[in-house]
Amino acid sequence: MELIKNDDSTWTLSKVSELEHLMLSRLPDSADPTGCEEASDRLYPSPIAPDAEVDDDKSFTLENDWKEFIEPELRSDFRDSLKVVADDLGKSSMTKEGELNQYEFIIPTAHANHWCSALNQARIVIHHRYDLPSEDGLLDMDPNPEKWMATLQSEIYGMLMEFLIKKVLWI
Repeated sequence: MELIKNDDSTWTLSKVSELEHLMLSRLPDSADPTGCEEASDRLYPSPIAPDAEVDDDKSFTLENDWKEFIEPELRSDFRDSLKVVADDLGKSSMTKEGELNQYEFIIPTAHANHWCSALNQARIVIHHRYDLPSEDGLLDMDPNPEKWMATLQSEIYGMLMEFLIKKVLWI
């Protein structure tokens, strides 16, 4: 995969292999924390630290206000970002390189924040769902194929996030 910052308010993912394309296509589903309480707790944390000394009335009010006013907006923002990314993923072009299919995505720079949000959310969910190690850059050769694929998927998402932050967003 090649990541290119273009001069025309876009960035490009080019020479995307079939495996990388599969990992990218899984992004919207991978970011769904349904059924993974640890990931949900990380994405939508309580505003009160577990060891905080707050009286019960204040705690109850803070928790209710959080659930009523903040959490729905967070969920909406995550959904919006995932929709933008899914739409971008649907606009790929494919070319043949010998016998291999390669994909290319040309994405507006304005979508970079949505991509970072979606990639980060997916990495959080993947790490909690598959109990992956917290150290970045550690590709665990776990014999479990699902866990190995989840690790690879998280690594690809992390690499893409790093590019977006360093080359697209940090101008």
